Amino acid sequence: MILIAPQSAEHLYWMGRYIQRAESMTRLIIELFDKILDENFDEAKTFYEKLGIEMSYDSAQMFLRKTVFDLEYASLCDTVNSARENAILTRSHLSNRMFSRINALYLAYQKAKEERTVSLYWLEGTLKELDSIWGNFELSLVEAKEAPLIQLGKVVERMDLNIRLYDSIEAALLDVEKLNSIAEKVRPNHKRVALSSSNRYKTLQTINSVFGALTTTHES
Repeated sequence: MILIAPQSAEHLYWMGRYIQRAESMTRLIIELFDKILDENFDEAKTFYEKLGIEMSYDSAQMFLRKTVFDLEYASLCDTVNSARENAILTRSHLSNRMFSRINALYLAYQKAKEERTVSLYWLEGTLKELDSIWGNFELSLVEAKEAPLIQLGKVVERMDLNIRLYDSIEAALLDVEKLNSIAEKVRPNHKRVALSSSNRYKTLQTINSVFGALTTTHES
């Protein structure tokens, strides 16, 4: 295991997951907003059912406000807040620039929440901030011991959402080699993951158990 405190490792991993979740869900919300307006008013309800969330709205704008501010534990505001909380808990492991970017995104969401105003243009702007966060990550943590833990969170979250939202085990398979490569940086004797099952629940369990296996398996 990489020489870093287990609790810090977990916070870095979840920071990576929450940042990726914010990015993936922002792109999805933008896409669903357009579909609600132009194609199928109930499109978002189907997608959120896959996440176990009952979604209701009277307009596209109401859908936007709800997903950004009001879904308990699942709003973009809550997701960004969770990313920042994990960043605070691992502050000493992050570059000043990366932490500042995460904090800036959090402050932008807090201001929007206080004013209760959100637009598609504003939401698209937050994607630029998320791109900057990942850009600073690549620039400042390429060889650092923390990098694989954050990268692991990023790829696990992407695989998880591809399966939950799109029932796409095939898309997850494209990331398996990357997942194994990152996991081997965390623990060289990592038992490589193979996704051969068409059972989505079994596949999700396998993907989401990787971090736990890396942090609890003892060296032989």
